[in-house]
Amino acid sequence: MPGRLFPLGGPVSEEDIVDREDFLISLETRLLECQSIMLAGPRRIGKTSLALEVIRRIKGKENYVAFVDLFRYNTKRELALALINACLENRSGISKTTTALKDGLKKITGAAKLTAKLQDLEVAFGLPGESKSDDDLFNYALELPEILAQKDKKHMVLVFDEFQEVIRIAGEDALKVMRSYFQVQQHVAYLFLGSKEGMMNTIFGDKKQAFYRFATILPIPSIPSESWVEYISRKFQAQKITISDRVILEVLSLSGGHPQDTMLLCSEIYYSLLEAGVNNLGLDFVRLGYERALSSLSPVFDELLDELGRIGSTRRVLISLTRGLRIYSGLSSNPNEVKRAVDVLIDKAIIEKSGRGAYHFVEPMLKEYLNRKIEVF
Repeated sequence: MPGRLFPLGGPVSEEDIVDREDFLISLETRLLECQSIMLAGPRRIGKTSLALEVIRRIKGKENYVAFVDLFRYNTKRELALALINACLENRSGISKTTTALKDGLKKITGAAKLTAKLQDLEVAFGLPGESKSDDDLFNYALELPEILAQKDKKHMVLVFDEFQEVIRIAGEDALKVMRSYFQVQQHVAYLFLGSKEGMMNTIFGDKKQAFYRFATILPIPSIPSESWVEYISRKFQAQKITISDRVILEVLSLSGGHPQDTMLLCSEIYYSLLEAGVNNLGLDFVRLGYERALSSLSPVFDELLDELGRIGSTRRVLISLTRGLRIYSGLSSNPNEVKRAVDVLIDKAIIEKSGRGAYHFVEPMLKEYLNRKIEVF
């Protein structure tokens, strides 16, 4: 059986990034000019894939790059060590460098190659040891990218994925500390990614926040239908499966062009065809694939609905939107409570505003799932 035709569950390779070339070129150009960028958007729309692709291209030009996913860490010390490790890997090429350095470079035995690569940093900057406090280690980590770039005459691009999580990890005061280091660095550009758009827009757009106007906020462009048609057609035809543009447009109508949902739907259609031994894709297999995709998403959607059920009037608002009603009409809830529910749904990237008092679902498949579940609310 062929390998996975439509990638799911994580960042995708360059060949599966659909119609983002102009945006990638813009990102690369800005970052190489030392402009810091902020990208915000819901999970599963491709932010991490874009970031990994752009740093792959930048690293290929002999620049230094570092990638830190804040969602993985719970303490300031963990975050600091992750940042130190990501930076030093540019020079050492050895994963988990900080594990080897935890007792200090001079105590390392049998690591001459690593020692030679980091010796001048120890002399000039002092490498981390277990005796440092969490705050000292964090400050060290924030200063290291610029020191390393200067020392090696390199330009560094540092990506923070799920950047809003820094508040959970280290508190809001950490933002002030980070800004104090970043704003004086001349050889480092930062790419900040975040899935909680409300928080990210506050961090970078509120005058009271430390990161106000530190990074250029760029909207992630949507993928045009014609680009999806070309991509989906090419992928199926590579497996000798016949497909028409009309069928692809039906796929996009069902998925709404949502990147991960479109990939999931296409994947389920593909495996349905394989199981049936059919190489001509018609609307019947689109409908079968859709039911299978919706079924696989049901645990994700159920968990989301359980979470929302604990927050004010969010479920009621979702039901109204599913039924095509305007949310401020026909609800018995206090308008302020409705407004808070709408803000929560927007912040969680479940709905988007489409006009005055009008909203639409980010994922049409969630709307369909809710439509089928309304009777249980």
